[in-house]
Amino acid sequence: MTQRICLGTLAMLATASALAADPGVTNDKIVLGAVIPLSGPPSIIGKAIASTLKVWEQDVNARGGIAGRKIDIRIEDDGYVPQRSVQSLKKLVDVDQIFALIGVSGSSQLLAMLPIIDEQKIPAINHIAINSAHFNPPRKTLFNIGATYCQEVSASMKHLVTTQKLQGSKFALIFQEDDYGTDVKCGYDQALKELGLKSAIEVPYKRGAKDFSAEVLSVQRAGATFVLTGGIITETAAMLKEIAKNQMKVVRLAPHPSHLPAVLALSGPAADGLYIAEYVPPVTDTETQGIGKLTALTYKYLSADDVKSLNRYSLTAYVGAQLMESALTACGKNLTRACLVEKLEQTKNFNSDGIMAPLTFGPNIRQSGTRPILLKANTATGKFERASGFLGVK
Repeated sequence: MTQRICLGTLAMLATASALAADPGVTNDKIVLGAVIPLSGPPSIIGKAIASTLKVWEQDVNARGGIAGRKIDIRIEDDGYVPQRSVQSLKKLVDVDQIFALIGVSGSSQLLAMLPIIDEQKIPAINHIAINSAHFNPPRKTLFNIGATYCQEVSASMKHLVTTQKLQGSKFALIFQEDDYGTDVKCGYDQALKELGLKSAIEVPYKRGAKDFSAEVLSVQRAGATFVLTGGIITETAAMLKEIAKNQMKVVRLAPHPSHLPAVLALSGPAADGLYIAEYVPPVTDTETQGIGKLTALTYKYLSADDVKSLNRYSLTAYVGAQLMESALTACGKNLTRACLVEKLEQTKNFNSDGIMAPLTFGPNIRQSGTRPILLKANTATGKFERASGFLGVK
């Protein structure tokens, strides 16, 4: 009877412990969630991320999981629409009962999700789009890897101007009238201010614009010889083709959303020589250890077509996944949300084998990996190539 009472007490304690545990963690499983765009034009971003998360999930589980627990990733499509982002997150929280987030869509989409993330104290890694509002003020459970558009444009533009001796250029900016464009303009303004230079012209355009003939003509009439093309994919291609059609001899720089094969495909020869402000190397640079490893794993677990669809968002997703794995492993069997946040916060010089500059977080430090790298388009090879190493930032 005493033995039965003891066993019953242990069972009750085990049950109480299970009920008290954070969501998404069992003896044999860790449920992670991601809200990313899998439909519409932004799906080029989401599908690359989803493939990489799937590869990481299979690789971790093939290695026995983390402290005996298998990874189970649940992905929801938000179409890059903030309202849908909130709905998708609610589904992951209420139905899938996720433990943490390993992908949180775009800038405004994440801002829409933050009230739920804060209230539920959900650990989250943002590797898709970094906005200063994501970490200023710092959010306890949100960790951002990568530079803001302002940071990458400022550092890359200063490096390009000084190394190529372009101080005598007439500088121009074409930017989108929204949060994205504001952040791009921030980098442009900051670079010129720190270089002691002035802007010749700044031309805004409405989101969704297709025809950039008027904007490019305005830049041409201002005598621009350096143009920051603040588009995304189709916008950048349209600007580049218009610049080429007008036979303008200008240095062109674009933020990292234009670091996609689609830009080269849509632009054709007009993209040749385009500089990209980035913080990850070209995905085709498989000599970089981390990129070579991801490529090999994608061949192993998916297909050659999936390897072809890898892009710069695959790289940031892989770094985010590796960072998550490191913190989960550090918690071991005693895995809680509080432990995961603590281990992420204690990250020091996390090495992603060359995909990004080392990552470091700390109390009230919720952004890392801000050192940009400058790339350049080579239309003869159909690739982006390194034009610098990782640049220093203040």
